[in-house]
Amino acid sequence: MNLSKFLFSITDKDCHYVISVLGIKIKFKHGYKYVCPVVKTSGITDKKRSPEVIVSLTSFPARINSVEKTIRTLLTQTLKPDRVILWLAEEQFHNKENDLPRQLLALKNFGLDIEFCEDLRSYKKIIPTLKKYPEAIIITTDDDIYYASDTIETLYTSYLEDKNSIHAHRVKHTKLVEGKIRKCSRTPDTSYFNRQIGYGAVLYPPHSLYKDVTDTAAFKKLLPTHDDVWLWAMSVLNHRKVKVVKGDKESVIYVENTQQHGLCKVNKASTKNYSVGMSIEEACDRIIEYYPQIIDILKEENEKAK
Repeated sequence: MNLSKFLFSITDKDCHYVISVLGIKIKFKHGYKYVCPVVKTSGITDKKRSPEVIVSLTSFPARINSVEKTIRTLLTQTLKPDRVILWLAEEQFHNKENDLPRQLLALKNFGLDIEFCEDLRSYKKIIPTLKKYPEAIIITTDDDIYYASDTIETLYTSYLEDKNSIHAHRVKHTKLVEGKIRKCSRTPDTSYFNRQIGYGAVLYPPHSLYKDVTDTAAFKKLLPTHDDVWLWAMSVLNHRKVKVVKGDKESVIYVENTQQHGLCKVNKASTKNYSVGMSIEEACDRIIEYYPQIIDILKEENEKAK
């Protein structure tokens, strides 16, 4: 162990200074100012790929006036996608594009597609795209992040090297503890035990998710607010490991004034009222109870690692 780092360390992560003293961590938010890029040319490629690379995200009324900042970073990437699709709930925007801000609509001139679907909460970021473009490579993003300009390129390069895995910039490392999924400090770079985290951007190759992934009734009942856990389970059930592309050292910059709203507020609550929200551990327990075969797949990896 590096004793000096244990006694005192300071890191800059996700717009916070993290100070560690004798193993106790304290976070302080700092006022880093990100300059959002200006979109001047088309943000999608004019040389279509096969399979297509589609960036898919969703938003909701509380963030509809700021989501264009995130999309601007997705339309100014070093590697241009074939499509960028923003999915919105018809129930939340009754007048469709007439309810949207002008600065968001202006991005349609640079390649943004805006589509409307039923309200699937955070699942809107991927389920409608999976249904409409089943043969595509889908990269999911959140609506409150300033994405690095090489986000798509690094994910796609990783995919070209390993087309069987799911690729994520950020993951949560997990392990099996008495048949339950719990956090741990480190896992292999490519593993079933890497649970992909949506806000870092995740690349899903075509047909990489289990057949139940679009079962609306199932995920609404089991995990109404935990799309990340659902998608991880669908990955494992389809025998697809998650590869870490950049990892926890990659800092995330949030769009200003977006953190007052979102599922992170709901999912921090620990409750057995699944219609309200549940903790991550409760969500993992619930999905394994419904799909016990996940445990067998995870145990198999543990056995091979011995």
